[in-house]
Amino acid sequence: YNFSNDKIFYNALMNKWLKAAFIIILLASTYHLIRDILQIFGVNNDFTNVLHRPHEWCKPFCNYVTLPLDLFEIIGSYLILKRNHSGLLGIIILLSMLLWPIALLTK
Repeated sequence: YNFSNDKIFYNALMNKWLKAAFIIILLASTYHLIRDILQIFGVNNDFTNVLHRPHEWCKPFCNYVTLPLDLFEIIGSYLILKRNHSGLLGIIILLSMLLWPIALLTK
């Protein structure tokens, strides 16, 4: 059987991959938001220091810079998963993921 010509199989497969992607985005953004809030309040521990590095470009606002993006990704991913359809919101969220490497690579 040739699955490449079966649109139903292709759409189901894409939905599983997209659903997994939005679950990962939701979890990562939630972790990042909680970590930033804890850092704002001066909590430093293993949870807040995992994958964190100081940035010079955003001082003293580094912990606040990503809050709007985190909230957008959390709310957007939740809505997408709840309605089980990505649409324009899904495209915008996936494109917003391109902003993270920029922030990560900027010193």
